Amino acid sequence: MEIMRIKKEGGRYVLHLSNNETLSLKESVFVRHNLYKGKEIDGDQIAAIVFDGERQDGIDLALKKLTNRKTEHEIRTLLSSENFDEEVIDEVVNYLIEYGFVDDESYALLFCRDKRNINGYGPVKIAYILRQKGVDDATIARGLEEYTADVEQAMIASIVEKKYLRDGILVKEREKIIRFLLSRGFHYSEIKEVLKRWKN
Repeated sequence: MEIMRIKKEGGRYVLHLSNNETLSLKESVFVRHNLYKGKEIDGDQIAAIVFDGERQDGIDLALKKLTNRKTEHEIRTLLSSENFDEEVIDEVVNYLIEYGFVDDESYALLFCRDKRNINGYGPVKIAYILRQKGVDDATIARGLEEYTADVEQAMIASIVEKKYLRDGILVKEREKIIRFLLSRGFHYSEIKEVLKRWKN
Protein backbone atom coordinates (compact mmCIF):
# COMPACT_ATOMS: atom_id res chain seq x y z
CA MET A 1 0.00 0.00 0.00
CA GLU A 2 1.03 3.62 -0.49
CA ILE A 3 1.36 6.68 1.76
CA MET A 4 -1.13 9.03 0.07
CA ARG A 5 -0.92 12.08 2.35
CA ILE A 6 1.09 13.29 5.35
CA LYS A 7 -0.21 15.93 7.72
CA LYS A 8 1.51 17.40 10.79
CA GLU A 9 -0.79 17.69 13.79
CA GLY A 10 0.51 18.93 17.15
CA GLY A 11 3.99 17.49 16.98
CA ARG A 12 2.89 14.22 15.36
CA TYR A 13 2.79 13.13 11.73
CA VAL A 14 -0.49 11.63 10.53
CA LEU A 15 -0.04 9.31 7.56
CA HIS A 16 -3.06 8.55 5.34
CA LEU A 17 -2.61 5.20 3.56
CA SER A 18 -4.18 3.96 0.34
CA ASN A 19 -6.25 1.37 2.27
CA ASN A 20 -7.91 4.25 4.20
CA GLU A 21 -5.93 3.52 7.40
CA THR A 22 -4.10 6.29 9.24
CA LEU A 23 -0.96 6.20 11.36
CA SER A 24 -0.12 8.87 13.94
CA LEU A 25 3.61 8.97 14.69
CA LYS A 26 6.07 11.09 16.63
CA GLU A 27 8.68 12.86 14.54
CA SER A 28 11.50 10.57 15.72
CA VAL A 29 9.62 7.47 14.49
CA PHE A 30 8.63 9.20 11.24
CA VAL A 31 12.28 10.09 10.53
CA ARG A 32 13.64 6.71 11.68
CA HIS A 33 11.54 4.85 9.09
CA ASN A 34 12.24 7.33 6.26
CA LEU A 35 8.56 7.88 5.51
CA TYR A 36 7.38 10.16 2.72
CA LYS A 37 4.38 10.73 0.44
CA GLY A 38 4.20 8.08 -2.28
CA LYS A 39 6.28 5.51 -0.39
CA GLU A 40 5.09 1.89 -0.71
CA ILE A 41 4.91 -0.05 2.58
CA ASP A 42 3.64 -3.57 3.23
CA GLY A 43 1.82 -5.06 6.24
CA ASP A 44 5.02 -6.17 8.00
CA GLN A 45 6.53 -2.70 7.67
CA ILE A 46 3.36 -1.13 9.07
CA ALA A 47 3.42 -3.53 12.03
CA ALA A 48 7.07 -2.61 12.71
CA ILE A 49 6.31 1.11 12.44
CA VAL A 50 3.31 0.83 14.78
CA PHE A 51 5.38 -1.14 17.33
CA ASP A 52 8.20 1.40 17.14
CA GLY A 53 5.67 4.19 17.61
CA GLU A 54 4.28 2.55 20.75
CA ARG A 55 7.82 1.94 22.02
CA GLN A 56 8.67 5.63 21.52
CA ASP A 57 5.47 6.73 23.26
CA GLY A 58 6.37 4.45 26.19
CA ILE A 59 9.92 5.78 26.41
CA ASP A 60 8.72 9.40 26.30
CA LEU A 61 6.10 8.79 29.00
CA ALA A 62 8.59 6.97 31.22
CA LEU A 63 11.22 9.69 30.83
CA LYS A 64 8.63 12.32 31.71
CA LYS A 65 7.78 10.44 34.91
CA LEU A 66 11.45 9.88 35.77
CA THR A 67 11.88 13.45 37.02
CA ASN A 68 11.49 11.64 40.36
CA ARG A 69 13.60 8.47 40.16
CA LYS A 70 11.66 5.25 39.86
CA THR A 71 12.35 1.53 40.10
CA GLU A 72 11.97 -0.89 37.21
CA HIS A 73 8.82 -2.27 38.84
CA GLU A 74 7.29 1.22 39.14
CA ILE A 75 7.99 1.95 35.46
CA ARG A 76 6.43 -1.39 34.44
CA THR A 77 3.36 -0.65 36.59
CA LEU A 78 3.05 2.85 35.11
CA LEU A 79 3.23 1.63 31.51
CA SER A 80 0.85 -1.25 32.22
CA SER A 81 -1.68 1.22 33.69
CA GLU A 82 -1.44 3.17 30.41
CA ASN A 83 -2.31 -0.05 28.51
CA PHE A 84 1.03 -0.61 26.80
CA ASP A 85 1.60 -4.20 25.62
CA GLU A 86 4.01 -6.39 27.60
CA GLU A 87 6.40 -6.58 24.64
CA VAL A 88 6.49 -2.79 24.35
CA ILE A 89 7.02 -2.46 28.11
CA ASP A 90 10.01 -4.85 27.93
CA GLU A 91 11.52 -2.77 25.11
CA VAL A 92 11.01 0.49 27.01
CA VAL A 93 12.50 -0.88 30.23
CA ASN A 94 15.50 -2.33 28.36
CA TYR A 95 16.09 1.07 26.74
CA LEU A 96 15.87 2.90 30.09
CA ILE A 97 18.26 0.43 31.76
CA GLU A 98 20.72 0.52 28.85
CA TYR A 99 20.97 4.30 28.98
CA GLY A 100 21.10 4.49 32.77
CA PHE A 101 17.69 6.07 33.35
CA VAL A 102 16.60 3.13 35.51
CA ASP A 103 19.05 1.43 37.89
CA ASP A 104 17.52 -0.31 40.90
CA GLU A 105 20.97 -0.78 42.49
CA SER A 106 21.83 2.93 42.64
CA TYR A 107 18.19 3.80 43.36
CA ALA A 108 18.19 1.56 46.45
CA LEU A 109 21.47 3.04 47.74
CA LEU A 110 20.31 6.67 47.30
CA PHE A 111 16.87 5.86 48.72
CA CYS A 112 18.44 4.27 51.82
CA ARG A 113 20.69 7.30 52.38
CA ASP A 114 17.83 9.78 51.95
CA LYS A 115 15.39 7.95 54.20
CA ARG A 116 18.06 7.50 56.88
CA ASN A 117 19.52 11.01 56.80
CA ILE A 118 16.47 13.12 55.88
CA ASN A 119 13.53 11.14 57.27
CA GLY A 120 15.29 9.37 60.14
CA TYR A 121 13.91 5.94 59.21
CA GLY A 122 15.36 2.69 60.49
CA PRO A 123 16.48 -0.11 58.15
CA VAL A 124 13.35 -2.23 58.66
CA LYS A 125 11.04 0.54 57.41
CA ILE A 126 13.35 1.40 54.51
CA ALA A 127 13.49 -2.24 53.40
CA TYR A 128 9.68 -2.48 53.61
CA ILE A 129 9.17 0.59 51.40
CA LEU A 130 11.70 -0.65 48.84
CA ARG A 131 9.93 -4.03 48.66
CA GLN A 132 6.69 -2.14 47.96
CA LYS A 133 8.53 -0.50 45.07
CA GLY A 134 9.43 -3.91 43.65
CA VAL A 135 13.12 -3.95 44.63
CA ASP A 136 14.42 -7.46 45.38
CA ASP A 137 15.88 -8.39 48.77
CA ALA A 138 19.48 -8.80 47.53
CA THR A 139 19.46 -5.27 46.07
CA ILE A 140 17.89 -3.91 49.27
CA ALA A 141 20.60 -5.60 51.36
CA ARG A 142 23.32 -3.98 49.25
CA GLY A 143 21.58 -0.60 49.55
CA LEU A 144 21.52 -0.96 53.34
CA GLU A 145 25.18 -1.99 53.70
CA GLU A 146 26.09 1.49 54.96
CA TYR A 147 23.37 1.23 57.62
CA THR A 148 25.46 -0.75 60.09
CA ALA A 149 24.42 -1.64 63.65
CA ASP A 150 26.63 1.20 64.94
CA VAL A 151 24.93 3.71 62.63
CA GLU A 152 21.50 2.40 63.65
CA GLN A 153 22.32 2.70 67.35
CA ALA A 154 23.60 6.25 66.83
CA MET A 155 20.33 7.15 65.07
CA ILE A 156 18.26 5.63 67.89
CA ALA A 157 20.32 7.43 70.54
CA SER A 158 19.92 10.75 68.71
CA ILE A 159 16.11 10.36 68.58
CA VAL A 160 15.90 9.37 72.25
CA GLU A 161 18.08 12.28 73.34
CA LYS A 162 15.98 14.80 71.38
CA LYS A 163 12.52 13.47 72.25
CA TYR A 164 12.66 11.55 75.50
CA LEU A 165 15.62 12.62 77.64
CA ARG A 166 15.67 15.29 80.37
CA ASP A 167 18.65 15.57 82.70
CA GLY A 168 19.82 12.07 81.79
CA ILE A 169 16.45 10.46 82.61
CA LEU A 170 13.86 9.06 80.20
CA VAL A 171 10.65 11.08 80.52
CA LYS A 172 8.33 8.47 78.97
CA GLU A 173 7.68 4.82 79.67
CA ARG A 174 10.16 2.51 78.00
CA GLU A 175 7.36 0.61 76.22
CA LYS A 176 6.06 3.79 74.55
CA ILE A 177 9.56 4.76 73.43
CA ILE A 178 10.13 1.26 72.05
CA ARG A 179 6.81 1.34 70.17
CA PHE A 180 7.69 4.67 68.58
CA LEU A 181 11.16 3.51 67.54
CA LEU A 182 9.75 0.27 66.11
CA SER A 183 7.27 2.36 64.07
CA ARG A 184 10.27 4.28 62.67
CA GLY A 185 11.70 0.99 61.45
CA PHE A 186 14.50 0.24 63.92
CA HIS A 187 15.38 -3.29 65.03
CA TYR A 188 14.08 -4.28 68.48
CA SER A 189 17.50 -5.65 69.50
CA GLU A 190 19.24 -2.36 68.70
CA ILE A 191 16.55 -0.33 70.51
CA LYS A 192 16.97 -2.45 73.66
CA GLU A 193 20.74 -2.12 73.48
CA VAL A 194 20.60 1.68 73.27
CA LEU A 195 17.97 2.09 76.01
CA LYS A 196 20.26 0.31 78.48
CA ARG A 197 22.19 3.58 78.71
CA TRP A 198 19.41 5.40 80.59
CA LYS A 199 16.94 4.82 83.37
CA ASN A 200 13.44 6.12 83.97
